Amino acid sequence: MYVTAIVPAHNEEEGITSTIEALKKQTDRVIVACDNCTDATYQKALASGAQAFETVNNEKRKAGALNQALEKYVDWKQEQHYIFICDADTVIADDWISRATIAVQEGGYDAVGSVFFGDANRKAMIEFCQQMEWYRYTNQIKRSKKVFVLTGTASMISADMFQKVHEMRGTFYNEESITEDFALTIDLKEAGARIISPMSCYCTTEIMPTWKMLYLQRRRWYLGALQQVTRRKWNRVMLPYVFQQLMLFISVLAFIGLIVFTIYLMLHDMMIFSLLWFVIGVIFTAERIVTVWNQDHQAKVFAGLIFPELIYSLFLQIAYIGALIQLVGGSNGTWNHVTE
Repeated sequence: MYVTAIVPAHNEEEGITSTIEALKKQTDRVIVACDNCTDATYQKALASGAQAFETVNNEKRKAGALNQALEKYVDWKQEQHYIFICDADTVIADDWISRATIAVQEGGYDAVGSVFFGDANRKAMIEFCQQMEWYRYTNQIKRSKKVFVLTGTASMISADMFQKVHEMRGTFYNEESITEDFALTIDLKEAGARIISPMSCYCTTEIMPTWKMLYLQRRRWYLGALQQVTRRKWNRVMLPYVFQQLMLFISVLAFIGLIVFTIYLMLHDMMIFSLLWFVIGVIFTAERIVTVWNQDHQAKVFAGLIFPELIYSLFLQIAYIGALIQLVGGSNGTWNHVTE
């Protein structure tokens, strides 16, 4: 296999050297798409031995930068060619490519994605909750053997399948989507790609450090999913995504209804003990703990506290409502980079 790594980078001068050096150990070629950079990302990428270029008139964020790299700088004549897409702030496992190669050769997969974790500060509730969310998502993938979204943090995709998407859509990445990874995943599935995210292909990515940044990130993710569901023709590939959005909408209504009803009962001194709801609460608590059982003791204790993650869930649902408002208002969304 011949692997070309493409790294979209916007003002990543601090970490781009280490990213390139790590990728050079596992891939055959590294291309850095320096997108509207105002720092020394381009110069440092060149000095590190990567093939770097500066995007031209790109107003389509990450998708536009990746499309320019794929259209102008990739050698499509290479045989057994795979394209590895990796964010500039992602740290992949030392044997990520070799593990992905095994999945390709033994399982016949066309695309291999990452399971991802974050280097969370566990003293900060917001970061610990994100880490717990990713633990559960990883366990869900492990149980179901299905990939819902091919993550943009680190994924390897067959060049042949990329070209099929281009023939089908006229482009590689959908530049009108605020979540290009989500759109590409659907395109790949509609093109017939077989996708997997092995547990051994893991990476570490950024965790949102503030509630504001988390809200903006998740609102963008939700809006991107809603856009795909409402703009695409519903077919066999799309049905699981349509069902997901329907269940998210119902869960938001149910959660808000529960809060309103509970407040009403408290204000009118109507709160009483119910054995049924006590048992349901015990089952819910057990589910929270069991779904992170393969993690350390601290994670299990945190899951058992319940209320921090309930607050976190409510916050995410507020972000979902924000995405719904943007969708109804016709907004295309905004891309926000992490700020400390």
